[in-house]
Amino acid sequence: MKRKILLGVTGSIAAYKSAEIASGLTQAGYNVQVVMTASAVKFITPLTLETITKNKVYVDMFIDEDHTQVTHITLATESDLILIAPATYNMIAKTATGIADNLLSAILAAANWDRVIFAPAMNANMYHNPINLQNIEKLQQHGCNFIEPDEGMLACGTTGKGRLKNVPAILEAVEGYFCEKILTNRKVLISAGATREYIDPIRFISNTSTGLMGVSLAKACRNMGADVTLVLANSPLEVNGVKIIRVDTVAQMREEVIREFKNTDYAFAAAAVSDYKPKAYSQSKIKKTGEAMSLEFEENIDILAELGHLKQKQVLIGFAAESDDLFKNARTKLEKKSLDMIIANNLSNFAANDGKVWLITSDKTVELEKRPKEKLAYDIVRTILKVGD
Repeated sequence: MKRKILLGVTGSIAAYKSAEIASGLTQAGYNVQVVMTASAVKFITPLTLETITKNKVYVDMFIDEDHTQVTHITLATESDLILIAPATYNMIAKTATGIADNLLSAILAAANWDRVIFAPAMNANMYHNPINLQNIEKLQQHGCNFIEPDEGMLACGTTGKGRLKNVPAILEAVEGYFCEKILTNRKVLISAGATREYIDPIRFISNTSTGLMGVSLAKACRNMGADVTLVLANSPLEVNGVKIIRVDTVAQMREEVIREFKNTDYAFAAAAVSDYKPKAYSQSKIKKTGEAMSLEFEENIDILAELGHLKQKQVLIGFAAESDDLFKNARTKLEKKSLDMIIANNLSNFAANDGKVWLITSDKTVELEKRPKEKLAYDIVRTILKVGD
């Protein structure tokens, strides 16, 4: 059965974004029920949200009343999650002070507050108003969850903190809410992306890795409750709610990974690190001479082998992307670099949105079916925890 999400829309200029939120939730497989305040209707029509969700939109406490049930109680208790997005200063204040003078505030008064997420949207001065901050803290103490607003240009023309969090981040927060918290109080380090080794100031050798697998692992671990650090090389991908350290070269990645590794419980070495680098670097751009040019390469530092040598309590997971002899080469890497586990995949997974992998330990091989990498990441983490028990 589909999980049911009640999307509460309040009277903010950001209410127009509720259509995108409703669409994203619906596409993710949730059954979305929208409740709007009278003020919200002035910014976006109920018809728009009914068309997107294929469900009746509730606005008025009495006109919308189904007399065979108590609507606000039914909506409060039958929802798996209540998401208030956007949440105005007024709605946050009403909830914190126990005012229930419209349908949405009455639903919140009857709800289990552990199932409520507020996504505030308001002027920066209103957001930082001590009363508002006290109300947010009060609701958090009672179990409510909050998605911090972004900083940026606001509808009033000023710049500050108060913009509704971007929609992908809101959708990720919902996904995270429903995820089992099996990594709570654990620290996870992930390397991802493609490093570069420079020939001259503008030319380099690299590879086609997008960093998607590592970023997907970061999201999955975050949603499972972990404190995540992502060392990301040359990828435009973003992840909310994790510490991101952006790097360029192998040397930069090594420095950051080694620094973070000592305090880590699980380390995923998912980055596509350059095995070789030019032996000589040209300080100036190499000019065309009309003749053939040859480059001499030397082996690069081996970050994963160094982590294997430094490893104490950490669980170290490597990746092996191979074109030939996948299992043989993966097992060789597992043993040579003192890994606890290695995730083996064919080169066809490189830069692809889907992936099929095998999780290999010293005595086990577990096949994981081909799935989008964002889903596969959850399978990988769950399997690692299961195999490690």
